[in-house]
Amino acid sequence: MLRARAVPSLTLVLMGTMDWLTTIIGIAYFGAVESNPFMAGLTSTSLLAFTAVKLTTTVLVALLFYKAEKTLLLAPTKTSRTFMMTRIVLRAAYILATALLLAAVVNNLIVVVRVI
Repeated sequence: MLRARAVPSLTLVLMGTMDWLTTIIGIAYFGAVESNPFMAGLTSTSLLAFTAVKLTTTVLVALLFYKAEKTLLLAPTKTSRTFMMTRIVLRAAYILATALLLAAVVNNLIVVVRVI
């Protein structure tokens, strides 16, 4: 059974993968360009290198969030103010990261639809 604390990390992986996929489709089939300068260099050199960097980064960030949540839940006192604030910050970071990836996916889709 899927643990509830894994869901945000899986959501990050899903959104990162969708960002990668929509970027690849836009570049390969519709002449789109990557707006991130570092990643643009990779996309112009090698889509395989872009894929490796993008997907590896996505998975590593998701694993870091998962590990942070797991470590936080090992705290002996879950009612302390520090625990509560840390958990709020962690959840806010999950939400922000997911929202930014969602915005990237929506932007990629808009770029592709405009070309069609």
